[in-house]
Amino acid sequence: MRGERRDFVQAMAALGLFGLVGGERTAEAAGAPPDVLAARARLMAEMERNLGIGVPRVDGQFLNLLVHVAAASRVLEIGTYRGYSALWLATGLEETGGRLVTVDIDPERVKEARANLARAQLSDRVTVVEGDGHRVARTVEGPFDLVFLDADKGAEMDYFASLFPKLRPGGFLVLHNAISQRETMAPYLDAVQSHPQLISVVLSLSMRDGMSVSFRKRA
Repeated sequence: MRGERRDFVQAMAALGLFGLVGGERTAEAAGAPPDVLAARARLMAEMERNLGIGVPRVDGQFLNLLVHVAAASRVLEIGTYRGYSALWLATGLEETGGRLVTVDIDPERVKEARANLARAQLSDRVTVVEGDGHRVARTVEGPFDLVFLDADKGAEMDYFASLFPKLRPGGFLVLHNAISQRETMAPYLDAVQSHPQLISVVLSLSMRDGMSVSFRKRA
């Protein structure tokens, strides 16, 4: 299984679908200078060594891919943590010219994420909101091209009720930990699998955990 995952990632990299090292491919394509590329690579490597990443690297690469697939201009993330997944999303948005809103309830994590995004020179592309994700989901204005949920487990149906109407046709709704938290997330996972306007699949790129990826059908 590990060999299959490695072959898959290498094949995607060869096609140019994944960033290669620390988001350098996406930044380079957008014209980021070499010192910025180097700073981002160092930051992401540091976060990975310290296990302060929230999602595995390959999942971050996949989120970056979805930004490109959706040609996303507006992305919402619920559950910022230290900003690692936001870095992957934001480097993709650097190419599409889009923006990210990311939300976390923990003030220390918000502070840390803002500092990490500043180090990567991506603060102008990302708005980090300190607050309750459920309240933000109800009040934030759409539409969104991509929504990434990685927050309080078991509360997904409340997020879905607020955010599905704000997801544009042709957009993606992604939920992290869909394998390790399968029982807790069962109502949501069952709902998106049977929803007539969604095509949904659970993917495992790390072969340890996975993501539920839902595509909203175009009219």
